[in-house]
Amino acid sequence: MEGTRAEPIPAVVELREPREPLEPLEVPAKRRRGWWIPGALMLVALVAFILSRHTEDRQFLELLRQARPAWLGVAVVCQVGTYLCVAGIWWTVLHRARVRTSLWSLARLSLMKLAFDQVIPTGGVGGSLLVGRGLRREGASPGTSAGAVLLTLLCFYVAQALGVAVSLFFLWRRAELSDWIQWLVTGFGVLALAIPLGILWMTRHREWTPGRWAKRIPALGTLLKAIAEVPPGMLLNPGLLARGVVLQLGVYALDAATLGAMLRALGLQVPLSTVFVSFMVASMAETVSIIPGGVGTYEAASVGMLNLFGVPVEAALAGTLLLRGFTLWLPLVPGLYLLRHTFRRRAPGQQPG
Repeated sequence: MEGTRAEPIPAVVELREPREPLEPLEVPAKRRRGWWIPGALMLVALVAFILSRHTEDRQFLELLRQARPAWLGVAVVCQVGTYLCVAGIWWTVLHRARVRTSLWSLARLSLMKLAFDQVIPTGGVGGSLLVGRGLRREGASPGTSAGAVLLTLLCFYVAQALGVAVSLFFLWRRAELSDWIQWLVTGFGVLALAIPLGILWMTRHREWTPGRWAKRIPALGTLLKAIAEVPPGMLLNPGLLARGVVLQLGVYALDAATLGAMLRALGLQVPLSTVFVSFMVASMAETVSIIPGGVGTYEAASVGMLNLFGVPVEAALAGTLLLRGFTLWLPLVPGLYLLRHTFRRRAPGQQPG
């Protein structure tokens, strides 16, 4: 689960009753069209480049045909673990607020968020709305659900910054810090500092009202509303932050382990350090990408890094595509099923069931 996955600026809305069926989240049609085209073109260009090299295209297809099913099973277990880790962050917040809920129920919500963000790209805001509604259905107050979503966002950037720092040290030791990686780190550093610090600053200055210029910043109004509902001190609670960062690091470790399992399935034994660094650099590219889901940019960065460390290009592409299949496309089927049956569409005037 690549939370992957650049986390959105969250928003939380109210419900009339904790267990009431929820109306579907609607997104303007203009935002649904064409979001995937730039990334898809990049991905197609990358695959076409590999297949144009006649010797390697046969090796690429042969690798996919000979994939070992046992390692694919390991990947499934790792991915289930990522959803449980994300659910663990929300469970920690709800448990602190004395809200009883099931970890598996929250893991299902994590799967639904991933599916929603992939099918209806809204910069991640729609997925956060869905999480806020889902936590309300579990019995959380508006403030607690808003705090859980914002805490997840903070932990995402802190954990990713730690993972990137370790990766940069590894690359520096091997003298592999290329110019494009340094530019990537610069862009990521701006986001990783600006967003968490901005949220923490606004929790200390809740009376602050933005000017007219704020209307140009997507979702700023909903962010301020969410912050106003968060109980004082929740986002700066050392215990909650520490547990959340550890769980988010667990997500990255399990996603990297999934990539390692994919390479193992293809018959390659790649050092864990190489797999982790390649995964973190690709995740960093996904975070700074303007393309939803980082489609195309993630694949290019992952293949480039693995090849830098000596993994053949065709094997790096096959492993990366298998990873993306397990983290993005395969979860869509159960995620959409759960969305349809959990957040049911109601006709006008229909009473909750």
